[in-house]
Amino acid sequence: MQTHYRAVKQKEPHCRRFTDILPFASMLRSYKLYLMLLVSSIFFIVCQNQGSITSLVSNAAAASSGSVDDLPGVVAAPLQGNDGLELLYGDSEPALGAEKIRSRSLNSKDMLQKLNDRSSSTSSATSTTATTTTSTTTARTTSTTTTAKVVPTAPSTNGILAGSSSDVPYRFPVDTKQLPPLYIITPTYRRPEQIPELTRLGYTLKHVQNVLWIVVEDSENRTATVTRLLEEIGVPFVQLAAPMPAQYRKQKVKPRGVSNRNRALQWIRANATEGTLYFADDDNTYNLKLFEQLRHVRKVAMFPVGLISKYQVSSPVVKNGTITGFYDGWLGGRKYPLDMAGFAVAVKFLHKRPKAQMPFKPGYEEDGFLRSLEPLELKEVELLASNCTEILTWHTQARKNPPAPALDRKKYGGTNLVQLTSWLV
Repeated sequence: MQTHYRAVKQKEPHCRRFTDILPFASMLRSYKLYLMLLVSSIFFIVCQNQGSITSLVSNAAAASSGSVDDLPGVVAAPLQGNDGLELLYGDSEPALGAEKIRSRSLNSKDMLQKLNDRSSSTSSATSTTATTTTSTTTARTTSTTTTAKVVPTAPSTNGILAGSSSDVPYRFPVDTKQLPPLYIITPTYRRPEQIPELTRLGYTLKHVQNVLWIVVEDSENRTATVTRLLEEIGVPFVQLAAPMPAQYRKQKVKPRGVSNRNRALQWIRANATEGTLYFADDDNTYNLKLFEQLRHVRKVAMFPVGLISKYQVSSPVVKNGTITGFYDGWLGGRKYPLDMAGFAVAVKFLHKRPKAQMPFKPGYEEDGFLRSLEPLELKEVELLASNCTEILTWHTQARKNPPAPALDRKKYGGTNLVQLTSWLV
């Protein structure tokens, strides 16, 4: 009887398939264990940081639903006037605030609606978020602030715009007790040289700490071109509009910039309590040393200005540290024959002269404003620029340019010239 045997190698494929399953099952169990450990770790971390996550979510919700003024670390400066409400945004850290501040404008038609929305939302938002934000905002409000309280006023006849605003603080990057603030007032109007001259002045001010640039346009409303430039430069600013009254526009020699400066003085009275104000026109060139010397003015300071009139300089005449007269190419019977860039005034001293303002009298704007600050004796005037022996500001007015001709759209349509002409006047 013949016996048949099956070859052993025929059973090997079945055995190999069975043994191959075992490592796969072991790996699957390892992955499951790894996933369970990962989920457990995430759950443990979430439980440990539940309070921080809750605060983060609540802050994000408040940021998306509330107004900009409610954001932690955001500071604002109010404007007064029917030209709208201007907000200044800055980083909460003093060292970085100057580089982070920007501006956003509202049209005059939207201002009342914005104020109503803010007043209605503030009461409800305060009760729901006070408990969650108290601990986070307390540590962020240690630097000095200048709080503004603006009272509604009626429109006046001297070109000053009027309006109302709520109480919001503006925080200077450096404590004002250590470094007094500077309020730089710059009137401006639309012309071919406006943007380049504002650019030059703006990037000069970018090197100055604790400065607030008050730019006032001679127009009915703020213009988007100036706003875009101010935001791009990055200097903390307030943008206002104060048109010249109609009766003065008919004159052959116009009192240009008077309504602008008076509007800025109104803003400073409503918002500032310390520091120094200085009328810095956009057609001048400034040495940075001047701004540092302006910080500690007690009442009124005076100093020379170069490239003025036929004498090429306008300055007090100083002998033995005392003003004995004034040197200027045109005296005109003025008591204070100075250039607009040749003096500065302390904010506290301005508050003591509530009626001080600039007259609508061409050629006598500086003299009229300084007279409105009286009683003021020459011995009280502080002499800057090394006792008036240096010139730290120059009247470098750009050459007047005629308006640009209209672009031929048929010839240059679709080219870069279409965009470039938007910069021109």
